[in-house]
Parts: sequence; C-alpha cells; structure tokens
Amino acid sequence: MKDKVIDITAYIGRDLKSRIAVREFRDKISNEQRTTVKIDFGNVSFASRSFMDEFYNIFIANADMNVELINLSAEIEVMLDAVKSTQHRSPKIANKLSSNDYDIKFSSISEANKYLEALPFS
Repeated sequence: MKDKVIDITAYIGRDLKSRIAVREFRDKISNEQRTTVKIDFGNVSFASRSFMDEFYNIFIANADMNVELINLSAEIEVMLDAVKSTQHRSPKIANKLSSNDYDIKFSSISEANKYLEALPFS
C-alpha cells in the first residue's frame, strides 16, 4: 500500500502548541490503521517545545509506527533536534537518580516537619 501523506495542519492547524493535540492527532491516524505515514509540516507556522516533545515520544520513538516527516522548516528541525537531545539520558545518571540512597522515610507528618525545620538554609 502506498504511504499516505498527511498534512498535519489539516488536523491541528498552523500553530502546533499542545500535547493534547498530538494525542488527538495520533488517535485520528490510528483509526486509519496505518503503520507507515508521511507527515507534512509544510504549512506549519509554529511548533512549541511541549508539542514537539509529545510528538517525538508518540510518533518518532514509537516502534509500532513508521513515520517520515516531510517539509520541516529550519525552526521546527531545530526544535525537534533539541527534543531528541533530551530524550536519552546516560544510564549512569539515570541509575544515580533512581537510587534509593537518597530516600528519607518518616513515620508521621510531624516527624517530617521536624526534619525540614532542622535543615540549614543560608
């Protein structure tokens, strides 16, 4: 089957701003049951970072769908590259951040309040 070219502005408009719009767009495409699509950004005026982050996670990083982006402006390419660069955290850093070494447990709210009140703030 020939790849379908989808003009994203026909579904969302020229200004791509919200994460919700990405999810609604995905739902519309999913209803067509296509696994390969070309998404045309030719008529897009603006794309926010939050939109592109959600778009990346739902479409680009999704192994279930083969997506090709066409007619990206230089500004949108820069935004997409910025989003891509924040998606892959070093495993060493991720392990450190998820470590339980920094967890503090309290048996009551008053115990937590006492701990917080004792912290030195300069």
